[in-house]
Amino acid sequence: MMAFLEKVGEFLAGGTAQSVYWAFAISGTILFIISVVLSMFGASSDFSDTDMNMDGEIDLPHPDTGFLDLKFLSFRTILAFLTMFGWGGVVFGEHGWIGFAAAFFCGLIMMVIAAFVIAGLLKLQQNGTASNAAMVGKFGTVYLTIPGDRSGAGKVSVNLGTATHEVRAFSDAAIATGRKVRIAAHLGNGDFLVTEDLTVPAEKK
Repeated sequence: MMAFLEKVGEFLAGGTAQSVYWAFAISGTILFIISVVLSMFGASSDFSDTDMNMDGEIDLPHPDTGFLDLKFLSFRTILAFLTMFGWGGVVFGEHGWIGFAAAFFCGLIMMVIAAFVIAGLLKLQQNGTASNAAMVGKFGTVYLTIPGDRSGAGKVSVNLGTATHEVRAFSDAAIATGRKVRIAAHLGNGDFLVTEDLTVPAEKK
């Protein structure tokens, strides 16, 4: 048994294993860069482990429950593991079993970090969606004229809690700057449909 382990250790310290480490490191890095670029254009994302219904509405994951929200097995966490495992092997691989263990540990650490980052981004997404939902029914003031027929976006200032939010707004009828409006619906992507409302009580304006 010891002889077998020694042979495996020699293999892990050899050129073939180094080639495998390099393959993981380079291919993982390239795939990671590609995934980031695609995410910037909205083409692919682990951060959208969400269900989209036929109306285009997105059902986000359940509210934050701490450690249970971490996803250790997803495309990006596995990619992070393989990439850092490869680079760890490139650096420490010549030490055989010890180098393999070091590379595995590096990959594991990066996998955990990636899981926390993904969980954090999901939480930000959830918070943003909750804020959008809370906007509906609130009143605001137009500070950039809204064209009619939903032909273009204007800007509306809305007080939500203790914060003031500036949102993109569309309307079926043109609404001039300074007019009071009511948020009628969330159109998605942070855009809202508004209607002019001059009957809002003064304290709500």
